[in-house]
Amino acid sequence: MISFPISQLETPLMTTDTSTLAPAGQLVSWEEGIGDDKKYSIAHVSPTGLVLVPKMKDYQQWQQAVASAQASPAEAPAVLQRLPKSKLFTPDQISKVSYSKDLWQLYLFDREQNRTKVPNGKEQEQVFAAIKHYWGGKESEEEADAWSVVQTPLFILSVIAVIGGFFIWFCAISEPNYEASGRRSGMKQLLNSIGYTIGPVWMSVIVGTLAAITLASMISQLIKRPVKEVLEY
Repeated sequence: MISFPISQLETPLMTTDTSTLAPAGQLVSWEEGIGDDKKYSIAHVSPTGLVLVPKMKDYQQWQQAVASAQASPAEAPAVLQRLPKSKLFTPDQISKVSYSKDLWQLYLFDREQNRTKVPNGKEQEQVFAAIKHYWGGKESEEEADAWSVVQTPLFILSVIAVIGGFFIWFCAISEPNYEASGRRSGMKQLLNSIGYTIGPVWMSVIVGTLAAITLASMISQLIKRPVKEVLEY
């Protein structure tokens, strides 16, 4: 398999200017998450369909798949469809495509109204622009529903609650006279000192502030609903 540095693999459209789209199709690749939780996705949009390979875990497999698709543009859909998690959507299967830039939500709806979410990332805008260019569709706008608005903030709040609760507990058990021993004693001593210095009260304030900011943002979006761009077929 051909292997290129990641800077050469990604060929995103930096704008939604569709004049740069190739007649045969557009390849978009991106990553989301951090550390061990990082996932890699690929989308190829053409007049005949969309091949989506969502949330791959193997970086090398993702890198090789993108390189192979770029090396043979005409064979890109076939190359991607050989991957285990690939999904093919043809224009005749799709009844609607909706996209909200503010919410990072791009959905494909089939004729039975089952929906498929394109993985998060700013590259969603590029995928939507390519779908609009190659497939056309009746354009309209609609307000985002309440669940679309709250699902991401609720997830963030749950993460803040779990991680914040742990930090508060850790600060509460930190002691001024703690003497670390054993492996990584220096790191243990440093963490204990930081935990004791901050203390459970101030850590509670920090966690509460983060939760309040997230909640305020969610309420603001519920009041002033983001707009979804819609393509109907």
